[in-house]
Amino acid sequence: MAHIYPSQCGATVAGVTSTRTVSRAATPGEPAVLELAEIPLGDLAANQLRVRVLLAGVNFWDVMQRRGDVPLPADGVPGVEGIGIVESVGDGVSADLLGQRVVWSKVNSSYASHVQGAAEFFVPVPDALSDTAAAGVLMQGVTAQYLATDTTDLQPGDIALVTAAAGGVGLLLTQFLQARGVDVIGVVSSSAKAGATRSHHTLTDSENLNGEVRALAPGGVAAVFDASGGDVSRFFTMLRPRGICVLYGAAGGPISPIVPGDLGAGSFYVTRTAGRDYSSAPSEWLARAQDVLLHASTGELSADVSEVFPLANAAEAHRRLEGRMTTGKILLRISE
Repeated sequence: MAHIYPSQCGATVAGVTSTRTVSRAATPGEPAVLELAEIPLGDLAANQLRVRVLLAGVNFWDVMQRRGDVPLPADGVPGVEGIGIVESVGDGVSADLLGQRVVWSKVNSSYASHVQGAAEFFVPVPDALSDTAAAGVLMQGVTAQYLATDTTDLQPGDIALVTAAAGGVGLLLTQFLQARGVDVIGVVSSSAKAGATRSHHTLTDSENLNGEVRALAPGGVAAVFDASGGDVSRFFTMLRPRGICVLYGAAGGPISPIVPGDLGAGSFYVTRTAGRDYSSAPSEWLARAQDVLLHASTGELSADVSEVFPLANAAEAHRRLEGRMTTGKILLRISE
């Protein structure tokens, strides 16, 4: 995989525009606040890249930005992930990158025809990966990578439960765990999503979930990876002694308080992860990103890109994601 090397001066390909088309929210609110606009491109600083965006990833983080749950960038443009072609490089970045495909998942304002940011957050794309495959795997892939490798000490033959198993992270997490020899029970929110998982066993969430899990794992599962939130203490009855609940999301609502005494029923562990604690350092994030792309380029890891919307329909993409009407990954098509 290529690396970004320093240079003495910036460079630009011919015909670069001075403005960019974006989908932005003038104020926080419902999906309808997302509207197309044309805004100026800022100056390219040293050690930055400017990239023409091909595809942008749609994530629940973007929904939270739009709603005002987390801050939107000053330009009102959500999104942090995508794939594109390098058009300009600032001082300190090699001109050899011009024309190369790169992916990113830590660059603000990605619902746009162009993005720019620190060169260290753009990763060259292996030739074996298509635009769609690369765009669909990086952000959720980095999350799945650290969940599978750094939050537990699961061993081959262990059984893990993965909720939201038909979602972006759930699909990739399942593949990472299975690559380690872990047997995965996937849980989905409705029977309509049951065929979209990659797990060995798929269950629909219900009041009978505990009994169905115990039928598959009489001794209990070694780990639960939950993205849904709510009353997570219900998973304790599914764990084996000294099992762990790894909580990494709350798409279904805030996580209810956990009573420490309940952990004593099986000497259970609970961790609430945040990506900043696993990939905030650029070097750590880059290593995880390169591992994800390597697994994807060899066919060991793949995303299920279920829908691709034009940038003008970003609001509809948000409605579907927020309404939990999707499986796999949603992308926005920006340009060819």
